[in-house]
Amino acid sequence: MRYSFPTMNHSPFSELRDAHEPRSPEQKLSWLRGVVICVLWIALWRLSFVLEYAPFSSIWYPPAGLSFAVTLLYGWRGALPVIAAGYITAFWIDAMYGFASEPLALFLTSTSSTLAHVFSYAVGALFLRQFIRVHVIRTLPAIILSFVALGFITSLLAAFFGVQVQISAGSLSIFNLYENWLLRWVGDMVGVFVLTPLFFALLMWKTPMYSAWLRRLRISTQPTPLYQYLLKVTVSLTLLLCLIVLSWWFENPDVAFGAFFLVLPQMWIAYTENALRAVISLAIFSIVVALGAAIFALSDSAIIYQFAISVIAVTVYFSLAAPIMLSQSQSLQYQANNDHLTGVSNRRYFLESAEDEFARSFKNQFPVSLVTFDILGFRAINNNYGHSVGDQVLVEVAKCLRSELRQSDIIGRLSSNSFVLLMPALTHDSAQRFAEHMRVKLNYLSIEGLKQPLDFKCAAIEIEQNESVDGAIKRVSELLERAKTQSRRG
Repeated sequence: MRYSFPTMNHSPFSELRDAHEPRSPEQKLSWLRGVVICVLWIALWRLSFVLEYAPFSSIWYPPAGLSFAVTLLYGWRGALPVIAAGYITAFWIDAMYGFASEPLALFLTSTSSTLAHVFSYAVGALFLRQFIRVHVIRTLPAIILSFVALGFITSLLAAFFGVQVQISAGSLSIFNLYENWLLRWVGDMVGVFVLTPLFFALLMWKTPMYSAWLRRLRISTQPTPLYQYLLKVTVSLTLLLCLIVLSWWFENPDVAFGAFFLVLPQMWIAYTENALRAVISLAIFSIVVALGAAIFALSDSAIIYQFAISVIAVTVYFSLAAPIMLSQSQSLQYQANNDHLTGVSNRRYFLESAEDEFARSFKNQFPVSLVTFDILGFRAINNNYGHSVGDQVLVEVAKCLRSELRQSDIIGRLSSNSFVLLMPALTHDSAQRFAEHMRVKLNYLSIEGLKQPLDFKCAAIEIEQNESVDGAIKRVSELLERAKTQSRRG
């Protein structure tokens, strides 16, 4: 809800670099960019008036999102064009409504209104900016949670101070305080939640900082074909328009609660599209809600739509973070469990898996075999052909072994040049035949840059009842060493 004098917000996010490093050109607020921000702020302010569903009442307040974004990116310097825009709109309102205020009174009122807006959003934006700069928060979920909490608080402050200014100026009756304060707060909050990420992305567009943030937060930039995205947006908007028409037709504000279910198509977009497209779809969604509320005069259900937009926006942001958290978790798990060069299980994970498999075999009385392969002369390969060729040997050997394994088998690299296979439900004789088959196959591997044939030795054992993993590995290793010794003697 908007009243005589607008309020302002700042914007999300500041800089990646340390406080002592020089500012990059993208973080400097030039005069031209400041003028553009000022003009854009005024245009958004005017838009909020055009989309009013009642005098001084709009579903959202777009300048709030721009103010938060600008201050987050540029710090206190970003507040300067917002302050200028605040004074311009204050004088515009006085002329538009014919208040004919005294110059001094108008100046004091516009100053109070502007400072209330700037201070309120600066508190949240600068806190978030500082949290990111000093690495208090690092991941996308943490940034989203901080942004939502601070956006909630700052919009609440902006509404409180803005209402106090209006009461002091005599443009708002104290008897209407609660209703006007609530609508103002929710409208500002919608503007911050929905538009701050979009404005922040636009301000960073085509700059190195934009790419740096995508990499840091691991946000996917690969969109689906445009027609698929437009289809999803069309489905979402069609459902929304049907709901708006139903709200108008039945003249029952309770119908508007159906807006909360429209989080489903928005989550569909968030899960299948990149972050920028998800944010754009949110902005389009909120614009259509504001237009519908204004055209159909849905003043009784406006507050419901406002809360619905806020809830949908927050849900979408966390939906964007969920795949990233899952991907990061899977990546960390892979790094913890697998050898970085060959991709097979590392020693720790192999031993843990073997412990579990041994326990199951003892309980269910089925055989388990261990097979080990050793690359003979591997040190000489590294010395004569270089470590890059040696690494390629390991990669190709691991790939060849995995190509012959069953789904239940586990392969691990327990030392620099040896691989161990854990093969459940396989007897010693079967394991021995498999080992010999693989040894012959490995001998024929062709490695680029390697001008000598590979040579392998292998050994296989079947674990004994209640045998430990360490004991079984020691036993198969000793068997392998005996085979290597006999080969050298022969």
